[in-house]
Amino acid sequence: MKITKRRCVYKGKYLKVIEKEFIGDNNKRFVWECAERHDAVFVFPVTKDKQVILEKNYRIPAEDFIIEIPAGLLDKKGEKPEVAAKRELLEETGYLATKIIPIYDYYLTPASGSHRVYLFYAPNVVPTDKINPEDAEYIEIIKVPIKNLEKFLIGQKKKRVKIDVNLWGAIALLKIKKLV
Repeated sequence: MKITKRRCVYKGKYLKVIEKEFIGDNNKRFVWECAERHDAVFVFPVTKDKQVILEKNYRIPAEDFIIEIPAGLLDKKGEKPEVAAKRELLEETGYLATKIIPIYDYYLTPASGSHRVYLFYAPNVVPTDKINPEDAEYIEIIKVPIKNLEKFLIGQKKKRVKIDVNLWGAIALLKIKKLV
């Protein structure tokens, strides 16, 4: 495969749509439409008393509330993912991470975009009074005992509450690393 041409068909504040022309293995030319967005950080925060800090966040694209872990874009020039993870956690939840452990990085939707995600584990987070979500965010903080987390998330289906699949992925990765 070889990319032969890139053309921006839309550019917004946080999102670009790109047409990528490429030559396939059979020497045929193809065009793929892709979304480009700033990379992001996800944080799995746990308090000293083993409560997971989750967010119930209204997501405009889905037009629905989604339960998820704190997350945010890497949209500040030169900011390292670890710093952005701590910043987003504090802004959105008011919890401070004194320690942050990188867990995994991956492409969020590789078939449609180049959006990369950095997942972090934040043990022993502590509450502060510094919660400061962005004006366009409506976030409700939910604390769930880690031992009941999966049961809690499964129970949300009965209530028709949506769960971000990245939360399930974070749980699986943290179990593999024996952190939860």
